[in-house]
Amino acid sequence: VEQLRLASLLKPFPDYKAASHLVDATRLLLKHFDAYQTKVEQMKLLGLKVKGLQQELYKGLVRGFRIVGFGVTKALELEGSAPVVTDDSLTDGIPTPTPPILADGTLLMDALGQETRDNFLESLCEDHLQPYVLLFLPQPPPSSKASSKPHSFKAVVPESEVEKPPYALDQVDRRFAWFRRVIREMEDIFPSVFPQYWNFYYTLTNYFLEKTKDHLIMLLSGPTRDKESDNATILLKALQKTILFEKEMMAVLQRDFSTVFLVEGSSNSGGSGSNNNNKNGNKGDEVLEFDEAGTAVAANSAQGIRIKYERQKKQQELLMKGDKIAAAALDEGRASAEQVPVESLLGKASTAFDGYMGPYIALEEQAMDEQLVESVSDTTVDSRGELPVFTSSTGLFVYIKGSITRCTAMTKGKAFFLLFTAFQDSLNKYAQVLSGKLPQASITSSVGGLSISSALQVGVKAAEISRSSSGGGGGATSYRIPAGDEVNVCHVISTCEYCVDTVEALEDLIRDTVDAEYKEKVDMMPQQEAFHDVTAKSIGVLVSGLMNRTDSALKAMATMINWATFDMVGEESTYVRAIHSEVPTFVATCRALIPPSYFRSFCDKFALGFSTSYYESILRLKRISEPGTQQLLLDVYNIKAMLLKLPVIEAKTPGSSSTAAAPKHHQAKKSTTIAPAMYTKMVTKQFKRIETLLKLVGTPQELLIEVFKVQWPGGSALDLQTVMSLKGMKRTEMAGMLEKLGLDPQTAMRGATVNVTSGTIVAEHMDHLRAQSSDVAAKVNSDLSQMRLKVDSFRNAFR
Repeated sequence: VEQLRLASLLKPFPDYKAASHLVDATRLLLKHFDAYQTKVEQMKLLGLKVKGLQQELYKGLVRGFRIVGFGVTKALELEGSAPVVTDDSLTDGIPTPTPPILADGTLLMDALGQETRDNFLESLCEDHLQPYVLLFLPQPPPSSKASSKPHSFKAVVPESEVEKPPYALDQVDRRFAWFRRVIREMEDIFPSVFPQYWNFYYTLTNYFLEKTKDHLIMLLSGPTRDKESDNATILLKALQKTILFEKEMMAVLQRDFSTVFLVEGSSNSGGSGSNNNNKNGNKGDEVLEFDEAGTAVAANSAQGIRIKYERQKKQQELLMKGDKIAAAALDEGRASAEQVPVESLLGKASTAFDGYMGPYIALEEQAMDEQLVESVSDTTVDSRGELPVFTSSTGLFVYIKGSITRCTAMTKGKAFFLLFTAFQDSLNKYAQVLSGKLPQASITSSVGGLSISSALQVGVKAAEISRSSSGGGGGATSYRIPAGDEVNVCHVISTCEYCVDTVEALEDLIRDTVDAEYKEKVDMMPQQEAFHDVTAKSIGVLVSGLMNRTDSALKAMATMINWATFDMVGEESTYVRAIHSEVPTFVATCRALIPPSYFRSFCDKFALGFSTSYYESILRLKRISEPGTQQLLLDVYNIKAMLLKLPVIEAKTPGSSSTAAAPKHHQAKKSTTIAPAMYTKMVTKQFKRIETLLKLVGTPQELLIEVFKVQWPGGSALDLQTVMSLKGMKRTEMAGMLEKLGLDPQTAMRGATVNVTSGTIVAEHMDHLRAQSSDVAAKVNSDLSQMRLKVDSFRNAFR
């Protein structure tokens, strides 16, 4: 203890190196007699004396660093308790320690313990950053009232020419220039003073970035808010400069001060710039390594790879033994003398911008909205892929990808998540744009008979081909597609399919990139559903448009041919040829332009809707002769054969009868010439009903009941009345037939004498079909909902 006292009394400066050893010795000695500290008064006084000597050494060393750093006058001012010195003669006798003396003082700080050393570093950093706070602390803007009155007749200086204060948002680079000068000055005045394991310059930089973050937040909100913070350009430049400075300082600390940063994945170092602890930040930046001489080497070169391997190996070793060394030093009461890897500086200051990126997000939204406005009238198609899609869709996703790249170069936190919500909004709008490219719907009503729209509504309601159906007053939504416009509808379908696939990949990309706290909130299923809805509507438009093109042919069947007096069976009727001229060409065009799954859906819905419409059109005929039934059976066979070929039909080259090569998305099944089994079964079932009806109409009256029971198992009295009405039987004959079917005479006569017409029969059939379709639609909706839930669960299981 006496030797420690003598070492502290040496002039002009204590012997810090000897004192550091004596502090270790006295600590061990007092620790040995620790049990006597409270019992023996002399031991207690000895302990207090040692503490007093340590405090004197600590204060003297702090003063010495301040004198070297700021001069004697400023050093005394920083002590706080000392009066402000104004006379230079009073400071002439105070000596200035040399760098070797200060280097010995760092050994004393190690001996005094980790907490003391940390307090010393904090005090030193605060001293050297005090001018920074005074110069760059944001101030409230001047009051408008104070400047409202002119103070002189001098010309008013334009605001753009007024020199902006150094703390302004667009002057952020001045902050960083100031700190670079401080680092250079400290290297000059403290050469070889701070041990490498102290990480002093890292600590100073960290303090600087924390204070800068506080200043930036003050500039972005509150009473000191900078009015330029709403300017997206200035905001982005300030953020980019801040991120670049963080990366620059990490490179400088590694190169010039041998600072070791934590390896990737060893620490949760958040940040707006990147979660990557590499000194050069994002993957898109040029990555450098530094050899022992401080020379920059490309990381992807052989030498760079070797340096990186050795660096990471050293970092792992430090991580493994760092805690043990620190614990051992703590037991001894000394501060650790081993260099421990430190956290990344990326995001230390730049995260201040994360909650105030509204102007940037608005700028990105505006750019996407401008693209959406252009896409409304843009019908340009990109045919380079498997399916032709509108170039507006590829352009939108290219912009979104670029926006992600721009944003993640600056932040992956809240601002990136807000940008994701902007993507969601833009994609929803684009789905509406695609829906607007479809033909306008027209509401038709059935008066005194059956319309094509009504048949369409009955035939495919279960598949929800049109979500905008009016559903009341006997009206239904119908679409008329001008010649050639079916190509545009097909492009809408293929574009929606492209968007669904791309949105799914986009969702995975954003979820993998965004900060962990937002990963669970990333969900783009509503956007995929929006495109699915447009696809379903588009398929309904194709079905409705094609059925409307066959409308005139079915009307010709009912009005241009007198089936009651028809007496000559020949080739297919003219209305059948009209149908053949419309349907195959339309379907072949669709097959070449839409995905196979949607083409199959289109064929199913059209076949179901058309067969229903054809059946109801036959029911509307007043009377059919026996030769007429034979002709209609021949027509039915031709139409059925045509429908069975629709799923495998191929497009024809213009001006040629030869078939063209199958589109890319159908080439895998090019050799298939047989329709899917389920489709064939559905078409066969639909036309079997028509064939049965016509066969019964052509059956001799005396065999009608027996044949009806065989051909139409489970047929009702209404079905028999339909057949008899088409045969043109009299009411008394109908009553007798109903009685043979099993009805009692009174009920049979009442049913026969009621004014039963084809129109009323059709109406009853329509009501019956609507009731059935409602049940089917409800079941289909339930199945689709369950299927979507299963798909969502399956996808979430692999995330």
